[in-house]
Amino acid sequence: MKKQRRWIRQWLAFVGKDKLQTFQDNFAKTYGVSLIFTDLDGLPLTVGSNNNLFCFTIEKEHASRCQENFQLTANMMLTGKPFTHVCPFGITCVYVPVYFNNCLTAFAAIGGLTADNSQIPGNLQERFHIVNYRAEKIKEIMVLLDSFLRLLNMSLFLKNDKTSKKESRLPLRMREDGISLREYDIIRLLCKGYSNKQIGQELFISETTVKTHISNILAKLNLHRRMQIVTRYYSENEMVDMMDRMQDEEE
Repeated sequence: MKKQRRWIRQWLAFVGKDKLQTFQDNFAKTYGVSLIFTDLDGLPLTVGSNNNLFCFTIEKEHASRCQENFQLTANMMLTGKPFTHVCPFGITCVYVPVYFNNCLTAFAAIGGLTADNSQIPGNLQERFHIVNYRAEKIKEIMVLLDSFLRLLNMSLFLKNDKTSKKESRLPLRMREDGISLREYDIIRLLCKGYSNKQIGQELFISETTVKTHISNILAKLNLHRRMQIVTRYYSENEMVDMMDRMQDEEE
C-alpha cells in the first residue's frame, strides 16, 4: 500500500495534477459522461467531472448495495485490465487502469452512461442526463482512454548507468520517499544549514527554483516546514561526503 501511494504521488507529479484535471474535465464534457481518477481502493485522486445526479441519488438510498457492487469492481480492478461493468441499477461503468513505472497505480472510472436495452426508463435517462450509447461506442471510448493512459506509463528506471549508480547510493529512506538526485542536493545543503540563497549559489540555480524544489519535497513527504525535512533526514546526512567523493572520482 505504501509503495502504491508512492507511485501515485510520483505519477501525479509527472503528469501534473492540474493538467490531469483539465484533461478529465474535457474528456467528460466531450462524451457527456462522468469521469474521475481513483486509487485501487476507490479513493479519489481528482475532483469528479460531470458527476451524475442519478448515481448520487441511488447511492444515497442504497448505500450498502452500492458498496457491495464497488467491492466486486474493486476485485476486477486488481486484474489491471480495462473492463465495463453494469451496476444493479442499470448504469454502465467503464474502468481503465493507470500504469506508472510498469506498476498498476490507479484507475480512471467512467460513469453516467447506459447501453442499448437499458433497464433505466427513457424518461429517467432524460431527466438525469444519462447518455445512451451503443455497446460498440462504449468500447471505443474505453479503448481510446486506455491507449492515452498507456502513453503515460513512463519507467523511472530508464536512466543512464551513471545516474542509476548515483541514485543507488542514496539512503534507503530517501529512495523509498521518491527523492530525486536534485532533491537530494537540496536536502543535503538544508542539513548543512544553508539558506535558499546559499543553496542557489552552490547549485547554480535561482532562489525561486530552490523554493520550488523545497515545496515539492514538502508535498512528497506531506510536511509543512523546511525544518521538518532537516529533522527527517539529518541522520542520513553522513551520506553527503560519500556522494561527494563518488562525484569527484567520476570527474
